[in-house]
Formats: sequence, C-alpha cells, structure tokens
Amino acid sequence: MTPAAIIKTAATEGVRLALSPVGTIKATGDYVAVNRWLPIIREQKPGIVAALREAANDEPLPDPAAEARRQRVLDMLAGNPALRIAVVCDGEGDPVPVAVAIRDKGSCEVHIPAARFDPFALLELVERHGGTLH
Repeated sequence: MTPAAIIKTAATEGVRLALSPVGTIKATGDYVAVNRWLPIIREQKPGIVAALREAANDEPLPDPAAEARRQRVLDMLAGNPALRIAVVCDGEGDPVPVAVAIRDKGSCEVHIPAARFDPFALLELVERHGGTLH
C-alpha cells in the first residue's frame, strides 16, 4: 500500500494523519482504530511524512465525511432563511466531529474530545460569540 493510500484508507476508518509542528506524524481518532494502524504507520513513516508534506504544499487530502457535514449545515441555512446558525454533529468517534455554519460569516469543522462534548454548551458558545470578530 502506498503512503497516500495508507493516509486515505486510515481516514475512512476514522484515523486522521497529520504532520505535527515538529514534522512527525500525529494520528488522531478512535483509540482502537489508531492502535490498529500504528504498526503500518511506523513501518511506512518516511513515505507518509513525505506524502503529508507534499499534501500540505498542494491541496489538502479531501475528507468526504467532513465535506458532507459542511454541505449539510449549508443546506440547513439555505433551506431556512430565518436560521442564523446551523450545527451538525455525527455524534460518533473520539474526537466528535462537529460542523458549524453561521449565516453570512462562514463555516468550520471542530473536533471535540468525546468526554468533553456537550452539544448544548457548544450551541451556547456559538450563539454568544458567533457574531463577533476575533
């Protein structure tokens, strides 16, 4: 399996590979899935680091699940003109992926550790700070 295929296949199983600020591989996602991938990642480390560096210089590798969440929040805003904020949470995995869109501001995706995820606190924060510039 090529390094790019390892990155893509691991992502489909909930393991995100990225370069750390010091240039090493950072694997995040479900603990069991990450542990299952670690031997392959270690074996192919130089190639994966090179592929991640190349991807950082080019277009980022697409994440179909993240794009689907982004499209869902944008569709929610488009379908309801009175809605100011839309939030979509898949509710699975650790960290929990959450897509947020604020009308006329933008959209983003955040990954929140499952143990700390509180959807009501998230909505309160977005409502309180969604209209401010930082």
